[in-house]
Amino acid sequence: MRRFAAAGIPLLCLSLAASLVCPAAPPGEPEHCTTFIGVDADRVLVGNNEDHGNPIVNVWFVPRSEGKHGLFLIGTEGVIQGGMNDRGLVMDGLTIPALDVVGDERPSYPGYWPAHVLETCATVEEVLDSYDAHSFPGIWNGKSFFADATGDAALIEGDAVVRKSGRYLVSTNFLQSATEPDAVTCDRFLTATSMLDGAEVFTEDLFRNILDAVHVEYRDGGGTIYSTIYDPKALTITCYLYHDYRHPVTLDLRDELARGERGIEFPSLFSPYPAYAAWRSEEIETLARTIASFRDDGVDPATYDDLVGDYVGMEDAPFSVPPLALDSFSVVRLGDRLCAVACPERVSCELFPLGNDRFRSTSMNSGTDFDVAFLRDGSGTVSGATFLFVAPDGTRAELPLEKVSSEPTFRPLPGFMAPLPETETGRGAAKSAPQFHPAFWLGVGLAAAGLLGLALLLLLP
Repeated sequence: MRRFAAAGIPLLCLSLAASLVCPAAPPGEPEHCTTFIGVDADRVLVGNNEDHGNPIVNVWFVPRSEGKHGLFLIGTEGVIQGGMNDRGLVMDGLTIPALDVVGDERPSYPGYWPAHVLETCATVEEVLDSYDAHSFPGIWNGKSFFADATGDAALIEGDAVVRKSGRYLVSTNFLQSATEPDAVTCDRFLTATSMLDGAEVFTEDLFRNILDAVHVEYRDGGGTIYSTIYDPKALTITCYLYHDYRHPVTLDLRDELARGERGIEFPSLFSPYPAYAAWRSEEIETLARTIASFRDDGVDPATYDDLVGDYVGMEDAPFSVPPLALDSFSVVRLGDRLCAVACPERVSCELFPLGNDRFRSTSMNSGTDFDVAFLRDGSGTVSGATFLFVAPDGTRAELPLEKVSSEPTFRPLPGFMAPLPETETGRGAAKSAPQFHPAFWLGVGLAAAGLLGLALLLLLP
């Protein structure tokens, strides 16, 4: 493993694979996301802008359990993008150019490793110990950022690690392990670095101003969907919605965990925000129409019971989209909806029927769609499944799975499913109300006026 030190670089000019990291930008937009840590004598603060095109943002609170820390998690439609545990360890993911990593004799971690270490580690050193113990072969499309309450921080970029050296560490969407400091061209990186370098002390006001200075707005309405400022010592999270830095909401992790496990929509923490609400509604309608284009509403949800259970890969090597390695998953029924839980860290995806025993997962998380075909033996009992993933570049990967239990081991993240408009059958895909041109309503009005006039003439003596 290669390790590099990144200092707080003084600059002369002012200026997270899958969607398991900062999700991809819309077509035609550059990749974005900005994360940074600042440390001084009094405080440790971590700032993050999450820039993408998915407005369905969820937060989850998972209290401490045996062998696992309590968690604040944030992500989109069941995909965990970042969070902080009750020991002050912070995690975030950022998109990077594709990086091919070759495996070695070390075992792969069977699950979503960044969330695993958030559950089990308290410091960056512990995270790196776990990283050193595992191999992560495959095409990396994202890197992981970790910071802790001591002020330590590191970036993991495939087979390279960049360590914080100095008062701060900034990360955006290029390979910092392979880029000389004087060759950096990312405006967001240069701006955040310069603002941190020029500050005598690090405060939440400064971090808010940096987040504002580097936020982005996409032409289609996306961009900086949410921002966070973590205080790993105080265990607080200051949240901002849709690049509105005037109306923060601050969460105390200890208080939130005391209320028990739950998932909530991130926008519900804030007062109504019309610009965000309008864009979100449009995007959800688009997703719903996509699902309606392939969904088979003739499949009876009662048949889902046969599919529920655990499925294990029948091949030695897991299917890998680093830092996720998938060798098993659980299928869970939630009312009339079905979901797959991909790993112990509870990455969750809804499954929509293509036909009997055939399902597709689709979302606004670019690059995460996949199909599942369930297999039955001669007696009609579900015996396994075939998992098919087609990468954005067209590469196909199939994973044969054996059903090993009718009781699912992995539980889905609560409340992760997209709030889709109801169908006529009430099962939650998408049939939008008909839209009529204004001329239609004008014609209706004229016809009504004509009928009313005729009625009055007939009533005259």
